[in-house]
Amino acid sequence: MDEKQLPTLDSATKKVFISGGGPVGLMLAIGLVQKGFSVILAEKNADFASEGAAHHGSFDGRVLALTYASKLFLESLNLWSSLQSKVTEIHSVHVSQKGYLGVTHLHASEMGVPALGYSISGSDLGQVLWQACQQLQAADQACLQILCPAELIDLQQDESAVQLSLQTEFGSQTLDVDFVVGADGTQSKVRELLGLPIEIKDYDAYGVIAKIETELAPNHWAYERFTTQGPVALLPMGGHASKAVLVCESKDIDTVKSLDDTAFMALFAEKMGERLGAFTQVSERVFYPLKETYVPQMVQGRVVLMGNAAHTQHPVAAQGLNLGIADIEAFLQQANHLINPEMDVAPVLESYAKQRAEHHQKIMGLTDGLIELFQAPSPVIGHLRGIGLMAMQSLSPLRKRFSKLGMGINQ
Repeated sequence: MDEKQLPTLDSATKKVFISGGGPVGLMLAIGLVQKGFSVILAEKNADFASEGAAHHGSFDGRVLALTYASKLFLESLNLWSSLQSKVTEIHSVHVSQKGYLGVTHLHASEMGVPALGYSISGSDLGQVLWQACQQLQAADQACLQILCPAELIDLQQDESAVQLSLQTEFGSQTLDVDFVVGADGTQSKVRELLGLPIEIKDYDAYGVIAKIETELAPNHWAYERFTTQGPVALLPMGGHASKAVLVCESKDIDTVKSLDDTAFMALFAEKMGERLGAFTQVSERVFYPLKETYVPQMVQGRVVLMGNAAHTQHPVAAQGLNLGIADIEAFLQQANHLINPEMDVAPVLESYAKQRAEHHQKIMGLTDGLIELFQAPSPVIGHLRGIGLMAMQSLSPLRKRFSKLGMGINQ
């Protein structure tokens, strides 16, 4: 913007403020503009709007897993054609446990779909989403404006609007909008300003992520193996590369951090097994503590929390980003009512929150259930798990049901 002032949005449409320029905030902005809303999106990290921004913050080099349901939603936003060349399809998944019998194979062909899921680097996803938003802004600044850097300072609301105070590159600014979406991550400023409590469950464990290469190409296979110390996984990335995920207990994290490349690959091979031949090369590792967070009250008046601002999960079921995408899809369905100028915002947001809370609890229950089941040290339980995996391998209806859960459909 050339002038040092906030944008003038279309006064005939409802105005939405989105705090946070990560994947959830950007996808939501695109969807709301397509529905006819006027949107202002604010991101405090100046790197997001500069060249190479996709490698910072929410869009670093880590590899993300997208479910088949997320792919269908991205198609509905007309984004998939730009993403398709950047994703690696997952055609089959191998599920096993260390130290016990039992294995299950899931196949896209059995489900009648081109892929069970897709892997994509966060930087590639960020580049596509930012370009799409910038194109929308260039086409019609009355429908979408991106403020970056811009930080939310204060928020007040009444029955008719939300009044915002922002710190932007132009100085302090104020803005009135019809409703606000907090998509600003686990340390959400929107949640803080609303005074909403957050529930935190510490798994006393760390996730370790790296890019790893193998003698044999993954050929669109993903692998997940459960151990009593936590799961390990391989997600195909193209060529001979995979995303490696290792979960270790907090008491072991210093030892894992101290390992050189050869020692880390040996540890990973000991847990995963050499499914694709020997591990030949590994990148620097990324370490992060594993915690489940949940905000029971995700709506207050004309303000709603979404994505990691509302919930985060253990990576065992790869549902984190996908749950946020499912939130967006559900919200856009409610937006069909919100676009009506006569429709009161707060009841619609409450309806959305009630609907999503049930789904969130289901996914978090699934995640916790998998962790408790597969990390139980009892040999008896280990053999029972093996029987369950073998039963799933033998029974097509049970296998298909599990596949659908992982694909994010019919949940």
